[in-house]
Amino acid sequence: MYACQVPRPRNPDVADRLLDAAARVLAEEGRDAVTARRLATEIGTSTMAVYTHFGSMDELLLGLWREGFARFGAALEDPPATDDPLADWAAQGWAYRRFALANPHLYRVMFGDGLTGFHRGDPADEAAALATFESLLARLQRAADAGRLQIDDLAVAGQVVWSMVHGHVTIELTGYFGSTGQDPAAVYAECLLRVALAFGAEPGTLVDSLHAGDPRRRAVTRR
Repeated sequence: MYACQVPRPRNPDVADRLLDAAARVLAEEGRDAVTARRLATEIGTSTMAVYTHFGSMDELLLGLWREGFARFGAALEDPPATDDPLADWAAQGWAYRRFALANPHLYRVMFGDGLTGFHRGDPADEAAALATFESLLARLQRAADAGRLQIDDLAVAGQVVWSMVHGHVTIELTGYFGSTGQDPAAVYAECLLRVALAFGAEPGTLVDSLHAGDPRRRAVTRR
C-alpha cells in the first residue's frame, strides 16, 4: 500500500512573500523571468509552494494583480472623511503616492502591460480596478457638491487628476527628482495645488484645505 500524503496547509505569509517576489521579478526582469523555480529561490522554499498556494503560475500572476488592487483600494479609502471635502481629496492624493512608493514593484505591475492578458474580460477583476477610480470620483463629487470645485464632467475630471498623480509617481519611481536635486514631495504638493485651481477652487481657502490634507503638515501640527 502507498502511504497517503497529506497536503501541506497554506501559509498566508508564504503566499504574500511569493506575491512580493513575483512583483519584483516581473517589474525588473519581465514575464519570462517569473517561474516557480525562480520564486522558490527568491523566498527560500520549494517550487511546490507555488502550487500549494496558487495552483499554477497563471493563478499566481492573477492573484498578484488582484492583491495589488485590493491593497491599493484599501490605501485610497484609508484617509477618513472630514468636514472639508477638498482636504479629503488632497489626503487621498497623498495616500496614492504613499502606496506607490511603499509598493514600487507591485505598482509597476498593476499599471504596466505585464499582466494585461490576465485581468481583461473578467467582470470581477475589472470591477475591482474600477472601484479605485470610483473612490477618487466620490471625493471629487463631494468637493463639487460643497462648491469647492467646479466640475462639468466628473469622469473627465477624474481622468485629469489620475493622469497627474500617476504621471508624477511614475516619474518619481525612476529616481528622477532625487537625481536632479528636487524635492518630489514639494513638486507633488504643487501639482495638487495647480489641479485644484484648474477646477475652480477658491485660492483664499484652497491653501488651508491642502495643508489640512497634507500628512507632512499634519505631522508638524501634532508636535
